[in-house]
Order: sequence, then structure tokens, then C-alpha cells
Amino acid sequence: MTTTVRINKLIKAAIPKGTPFKVVWEPTGIGKWRILRVITPAWKSLPRFERIHRLQQAVEPNLSAQVREKILRFSVLTPTELRRLEQMRPSRSANGDHKAAA
Repeated sequence: MTTTVRINKLIKAAIPKGTPFKVVWEPTGIGKWRILRVITPAWKSLPRFERIHRLQQAVEPNLSAQVREKILRFSVLTPTELRRLEQMRPSRSANGDHKAAA
């Protein structure tokens, strides 16, 4: 079983049944580390740190040390929070320069 499939199964078991989710691996720019970002409307009434804690408690103990080494941190966002985050991020132009988002 690949790492991605294993993580998806662990996340599916952790969030409330029937709640959609999307897993995004984001590079940090620091070595091989990645951010494991989960976008889901699950637990939207909880503070972000509580959502992260719940997911981390369900997923992390079931991962190998090799996989845990690659995860810098967990992130759990609602679709609305993700849209807000994307609006704040600088976008890249065709030549790779950073430009402020409009």
C-alpha cells in the first residue's frame, strides 16, 4: 500500500463518516519536508488547532518513522479558509517572479 493510499484511509477513518476531504502535499522549500494539508468541512465549528490535533492523533501513530520524517506539520482547513489563504499568497508570474495577489 502506498503512503498516499494509507494516509487517505487513515484520514477517512478519522473524520466524520460521509464528510468529503482532499489531501494536498505542499512543499515547504526546506529539504524534503512537506505540509500535509487536509481540506474538509469536518469540524468547522472547532478551532483550527483542535482540528489539527484530532487528525494528527489519528494519523501519526499509524505512520512509519520514514513517512513521519517527511511531514513538517499537519494542516486542516475548511474550503473557505483555504480560499482566504490562497487570496493572501503571492501568485507567480510566467517568469517566476512573485506578484501580489489582486
